[in-house]
Amino acid sequence: MWKCLLCEQEYSLISNFCPNCRVIKNIGNCYGYEEIKDILQRVCLRDTKQKDYKIKKEISSNMGDSSYIEKQVKK
Repeated sequence: MWKCLLCEQEYSLISNFCPNCRVIKNIGNCYGYEEIKDILQRVCLRDTKQKDYKIKKEISSNMGDSSYIEKQVKK
């Protein structure tokens, strides 16, 4: 039994990757890991400008709704 080489959380009996990570590895083999990395950075990560925009948008859309702010603080 081996620990998955990608996620390092699940175990696999027959390969170095768990089933979910095997799918990610196969996609990387098809499209290239550089392309996958670029997509993940573009879609999943936010830079400072994007974060500031999101904060301003959330505040302006919930102006006067103090319960929204209380819910966010409790998280």
